[in-house]
Amino acid sequence: MTTDRAMTPSHARALRTPCPTPTLAMARASAPGTLNTAAGGALPSSEGTLDALFTRAAERRPNAVAVQDARGELSFAEAELQATQLASVLVHGGVQLGDPVIIHCDDHQQALVAQLAVLKAGGVCVPAAHGHNRAQLRAIAAISGVSTVLCSRSTRGAWPRRYSVLPLDDQGTTRLLTVHRREPALPLSHPREVAFLMLFGGGPEGPVGYLTDHRAWRLATAQRIRAAGPAPHRVFVAGPPADPRALSAMWWAFACGGSLRALPDTGAPAARDGMPCAAVFSPEEYDAVMATLPIRPRLVQLLGGPVPAALVARHFAALPGTRLRADFAPVDGALPWTSREVGPTGEAVSPGALGTAVPHVRVRVLDRNGRHQEVGREGELCAAGDALPFDAVRRPGHSAPAWEESALLRSRVSVRRTADGGFELAGPA
Repeated sequence: MTTDRAMTPSHARALRTPCPTPTLAMARASAPGTLNTAAGGALPSSEGTLDALFTRAAERRPNAVAVQDARGELSFAEAELQATQLASVLVHGGVQLGDPVIIHCDDHQQALVAQLAVLKAGGVCVPAAHGHNRAQLRAIAAISGVSTVLCSRSTRGAWPRRYSVLPLDDQGTTRLLTVHRREPALPLSHPREVAFLMLFGGGPEGPVGYLTDHRAWRLATAQRIRAAGPAPHRVFVAGPPADPRALSAMWWAFACGGSLRALPDTGAPAARDGMPCAAVFSPEEYDAVMATLPIRPRLVQLLGGPVPAALVARHFAALPGTRLRADFAPVDGALPWTSREVGPTGEAVSPGALGTAVPHVRVRVLDRNGRHQEVGREGELCAAGDALPFDAVRRPGHSAPAWEESALLRSRVSVRRTADGGFELAGPA
């Protein structure tokens, strides 16, 4: 095993192993900390959570649209009220601090309310994007050890009776939320506790779940706000609810005081009111929708894997006035390791450029023995930092390879460090 002390996270956390009654919990940091905001100030620990961010937005603009999708609009005030009611039901139903709860909804409105409720209850959101097959759902359930699922009526049938399942669009659930007493202790979240468990397909060892706290998401969002420039009033997504791009876009939108919008169907363009908008896609999603894109965003933010040169050329041919940024997020698909502003092809930039490390992320290029590689030498891109997942969870009975017992996250992507401090692909991704 190789451990690079410089890569060790600045704050220690401890994972409580899943018990026979399936649960995943994180120990609270011994001393509450503070969270630095994009403006350089500090928020008290009780205010540095994702759900607190949304609550403040709801207090400032209660009637503004938080989410719009094919089913209509949901205001900040409505989402806040529904999430508080649902969080109370979860707490009184036995969900404890650190318990994982799967979110498997078929629209963005329900997915938002479910996430807020789990976070307010002090639980861990385990996203299961709408469209996952049964094998993927079984992997998510096995890795997280969940017993509670928040879903839609359309996804209810995917979960056997051994799970406690609550369809959010069911009339019985609506009545339950309306009459249930509010838990006075809410919210129960804390910046240094786990907010999300994100599943990654993994390598030979199989799927892996990556744990991220509230602070990591807030730091990643603050970095995007700094890099993206003027705040968008709307952030569009094309993927299913609760997938990595939707989560990243949602928290970016709320931090900017804007709203999350599902990309309209082709032939049904979004309203043009002069307000700046942005869109978040994976490179694969953008390749599929670019030719029929029904909006004209100020910024297209790509998130996930490397960006092919052909996709860059198509973008600037179709949208010459639209900025293009690329964040490389090789593990969970949501929290970036590196970032870059993408210019038209033909500029003096390597087609495989990944950009430079984002703030609060420490990146290394290591050989197969874990040794640091110099500029120009090929190796695996590895990273750690406060703006990244801090721990991994595997299926029961599947232990981590010895190399992965260090503090490093492994990308399984071969890169080279460039002379300017950036990184570029050393071969096909």
